[in-house]
Amino acid sequence: MKITKVDTIALSIPFDLGTDKPDWGDKFAQNLDTLLIRVETDNGLVGWGDAFAYGSLRAVQAAVEDMIAPKVIGADARDIIGINHLLQQENHLWGRYGITLFAISGLDIALWDLAGKAANMPLVQLLGGATTKPLPAYASLFRYGDAATVKRVTAEVAAAGYEHVKLHEVTVEAVEAARRGGGDKMAIMVDTNCPWTPVAATEMVSAMAAYDPYWIEEPIFPPEDFDALARLRMETGVRLAAGENACTSFQFQAMFDAGAVDFAQPSVTKVGGITEFQKITALAETAGVQIMAHSPYFGPGFLATLQLAAALPKPGLIERFHANLAANLMGPWVDPKDGYFHIPDGPGLGADPDPDVIARFRVTP
Repeated sequence: MKITKVDTIALSIPFDLGTDKPDWGDKFAQNLDTLLIRVETDNGLVGWGDAFAYGSLRAVQAAVEDMIAPKVIGADARDIIGINHLLQQENHLWGRYGITLFAISGLDIALWDLAGKAANMPLVQLLGGATTKPLPAYASLFRYGDAATVKRVTAEVAAAGYEHVKLHEVTVEAVEAARRGGGDKMAIMVDTNCPWTPVAATEMVSAMAAYDPYWIEEPIFPPEDFDALARLRMETGVRLAAGENACTSFQFQAMFDAGAVDFAQPSVTKVGGITEFQKITALAETAGVQIMAHSPYFGPGFLATLQLAAALPKPGLIERFHANLAANLMGPWVDPKDGYFHIPDGPGLGADPDPDVIARFRVTP
């Protein structure tokens, strides 16, 4: 089964929050961007993946087209681990993190989709899991920068059946508002997106602790300062989460060695794909750290996240951006029912992208 063609398809899909646009500058502007990777083989099978590309669509597309695709044409699509290793090694000059790994991730996901299709089974079964157990969802809110909005939206997601909600706020007032909006039983996570020095983080995390956060996520810049995270965890007693900015199993090993986190958050579209994600889950289990997959996207990578989580003995919670997109690329699987996601049982990732949605929202970065 030889790879004959690798295509990139850039999409930009409008979304609605039911409120003002998020307080994240131009990062998400008006649309959510997706870079699909489509891989054809000589036996007629097609695999789909996507590479993380929020705010970097053109750069990631160029990385796939110039650094990744030319190296794999003619390769055996079944040699997934070998291809992943080759791409990491031959592209190490440009860095083993960030956009280089995003591009590799997209191809790797597509190759595993092909493997499942060739075996005529969903990826979870290929990995030794089952499709029968639903996975608990949590609503991942955008950053609103307004306590009243945080309170209102938290109340809305609680009414919608979510038992867990994640904020992207950096003030104590916003966390207090979420607690008032969600009630005492709502589990509240706070992703701060790396804003503080270790000293400032100690002050802020200690103050947020009064509202019983389930975890606080990436409170320190730079995110790879695992020793500082470990000190913060010990000094405050608050559970910490990190990993959305980490790539490869090596960074996660360093994170675990430092004792930096209670929850590890690998993103399959960032870390190096399904191949690297599996290495990370093995390390996390050995270290006694719970996986909480990072998945604020709506393409094939989201379905890969569901399949990977379902194959774990303790799958954790599944993140779902709390946004209404103008079109649903992957069908009903990205929408929870009664607070749970169900695993698509088609071969490979379980479903292919909707060609009509691709036609409507394809762009040239």
